[in-house]
Amino acid sequence: MSESDFTPKSQPLILRVEISAEQESTFAPLLASALPTAPASLPTAASVSDEVVDERLRELELREAEFEADVQLREDRMERWRTELEELEQTLERRERDLVSYVDQLQGAMTNPGNDAAWWQRPAGGDGGVY
Repeated sequence: MSESDFTPKSQPLILRVEISAEQESTFAPLLASALPTAPASLPTAASVSDEVVDERLRELELREAEFEADVQLREDRMERWRTELEELEQTLERRERDLVSYVDQLQGAMTNPGNDAAWWQRPAGGDGGVY
């Protein structure tokens, strides 16, 4: 192995710092000199007109209404699925009960000594069999 295998490849170091609102006043003077100034094309709070603010507020209200409508539609769909699932579960339980009852009847017919002779002597076709 060569020495280049052990040397780290140069990659930029990324440092992420999160500052809470309470700490902003403490760090603002330190960061002011390090941060670039805002480009002239970006509006400042003083230069934003009421019309722009109103338009942005309408957009946000529309997005919120669309989001809430989407949530309501999803909740309605989930409620419909839940109802369908409950109906299917009830149908399954009813069929299971019917099947258990049918099996009990068959077991009773096969184990009943009075019906044994008639059960085994009669062919499956019901016509007396082929001779």
